[in-house]
Amino acid sequence: MKVKYRTGYYLANQRPITSLEWSTRSDAALAWLQRSIAATGNRGSAHSFALHKGWAKAYPETTGYLIETLFDYAESLQRPDLRQTALDCANWLLTIQLGSGAFPALTAGNTMPSMFNTGQILFGLTRTAEELPPGNAQHAACMRAISHAVQWMLAEQEPDGSWRQWAYVSGFVPTYYTRAVWGVLKANSLIKNEAAAAAMRQALHLYSGRFLPNHSVQDWGFWPGKPAFTHTIAYTLEGFLECAVLLNEPEILEKTKAATDHLLSVCIENKRTAGAYDADWKGDYSFICCTGNAQLSMLCHRFWQLTGDEKYQQAAKAFLLEVVDYQSNSWLPGLRGAFPGSVPVWGKYLPLRYPNWGVKFFLDAWGRVFA
Repeated sequence: MKVKYRTGYYLANQRPITSLEWSTRSDAALAWLQRSIAATGNRGSAHSFALHKGWAKAYPETTGYLIETLFDYAESLQRPDLRQTALDCANWLLTIQLGSGAFPALTAGNTMPSMFNTGQILFGLTRTAEELPPGNAQHAACMRAISHAVQWMLAEQEPDGSWRQWAYVSGFVPTYYTRAVWGVLKANSLIKNEAAAAAMRQALHLYSGRFLPNHSVQDWGFWPGKPAFTHTIAYTLEGFLECAVLLNEPEILEKTKAATDHLLSVCIENKRTAGAYDADWKGDYSFICCTGNAQLSMLCHRFWQLTGDEKYQQAAKAFLLEVVDYQSNSWLPGLRGAFPGSVPVWGKYLPLRYPNWGVKFFLDAWGRVFA
C-alpha cells in the first residue's frame, strides 16, 4: 500500500506557522511528556505509548536527553513546573546509576550497562548541573555522577578509540556513537578532564574514517549491512557536526556538510523523505520516520546557524512540515500531543508506538525553527 503524505515535500511546499499553531502544538507535546513521566510514578519518562499495550516502563536513555528540552521550554515559556519536572528526572537518573559509573540499557529495572545510553544521559545531567548553583546538593550529586560516568566510558574505550562492549547489538560498533562522543564532550565542559578530550578526538577520527565516497556513512544504522533509519542517520551527522565544532575539526565538519547536502539532494529529487536509506542512498519510501525528520530539521538548522546559507533553514522547515500534521489530537491521553514512530503507524520504525524521543526532538526543532 502506498502512503499518501499530507504535506508534499520541500522548498515549494512551505507554509507559514501562526503563533497560535506554534503554542498549541508545543503545549500539547509538553503536556504529553509530562503525562509520560506521571505514568511511571514520576520516575523517568515512559519509553512510549503503544496502541496495543499502553504506557511502557521509563526509559533512562531518552529521559536523560529530554531534560535539556524541559529546561529550554521552562525558560522560554516561563514555566517553573517544567523546570521542576526536569530536576525530578535528573534525580531519578541519579538513583539508577550503576556502581561502575555506567547507566543501564533498555527500560527501568534493567541492570546491564549501556555505552550509548550513558553518553545520552550525560546531556541531561550536564544541563542540570549547569542550571544549579555550585553549592546546591543536587549540583554536587550531578557532578559526581558525570565524572563517574565519563571515567567508566574512558576505561571501556579500546586502543583504537572505539567502544566494543555494552552495545545495542553485541559486537557491532555503530557510527551513531558520534552522539555518545558528543555527550562526553558536553560533560567535559564541566569536569575539564584532559584525557577525555584527547580520547574523544581519537574516537571522532575513527568514526570519520567511515564516510564513503558517495557521502553516506558506513554502519550508521542499528544493524550492520542494513538500511539506516533517518533517526540514526541524524544521530550520526549531528554527532559529527557538534564534535567537529567543539574540537575544531574543519575537515570532519566539511564531510558532514557534504553528507547532509547529498541527503537534501536525494529528498529534493524524490520530493519526500524516506524512512530509511541504505549505503547507496536507496530509500525505503513505504514509511516515514517522524523522529528522524525532526532530528534532520535540527541538523539543518544548525548548519544554517553555522553557514548563514538560507537553503538549510528552508530544509529545516521542510523536514518538520513533512511530519507536523501527524501529531496526534486524539482524546486518548496516551496519544494526544505525541507522534507515531512511523507513518503509517504500522511502519518499520517502532510500529504502533508513540516514543518519548519523537516528542523531544519535535519540540527541539519546533522551538528553534518556527519560534
